[in-house]
Amino acid sequence: MAYIFTENEHTVVQLPMVEVREGEVKEEEVELVLDASGKVVKGPYATVQEALDKALDNLAKALREAESLLDKLEYRLETEEKVDPGEVYTTSYMAHQLHYTAIQLYATAKGLLQRGFIRHRPYYQARRLLRKAYMVRRYARDVRLLYASIIQLSLDISIKKLTWLGTVATPAVVITSFYGMNLSWLPAADNPPLVFLILAASTAFFAYVINKI
Repeated sequence: MAYIFTENEHTVVQLPMVEVREGEVKEEEVELVLDASGKVVKGPYATVQEALDKALDNLAKALREAESLLDKLEYRLETEEKVDPGEVYTTSYMAHQLHYTAIQLYATAKGLLQRGFIRHRPYYQARRLLRKAYMVRRYARDVRLLYASIIQLSLDISIKKLTWLGTVATPAVVITSFYGMNLSWLPAADNPPLVFLILAASTAFFAYVINKI
């Protein structure tokens, strides 16, 4: 989480340092305390400019890695390779998290620029990364929609097959319902092999007609 506020004569700045590890976004928070001139009086970095540059560089690297993961997912989906749904939603969440981080860093960079603590370059970089994060988030949405479309298509094919099997089995169901009554006057009632032959022939004929429709 990023924030900037003034307390007494000092300005407190917190910046998120993000990175992608093992397919997840890991975040470490760095807090700096600045005096009225913008000099760091407490914190792990010599200047707020250095800390912001490091946070932006980390975000840029994380965005590249997220985009690379999305490229691989899209390729696997397009080549009909099996993809675990957890991969899709984890990568999508990663893109949303990085977009949120980009918004925070942009707002912090803008506040630091207005206070005169940084130059314009990191502000413009933060704005560029915010646009990049927005594009990555949209890319993640498109990949998620592609995955959902593939799943829906697979379900449609399965339902079509089940419908076809149910329809083809209709003649057999009708014939067996009559012969199951044990009526002696039915043709071939005393000849089971012939009844099975009738069942097979009628089912095969009906399947041929269904395929032609």
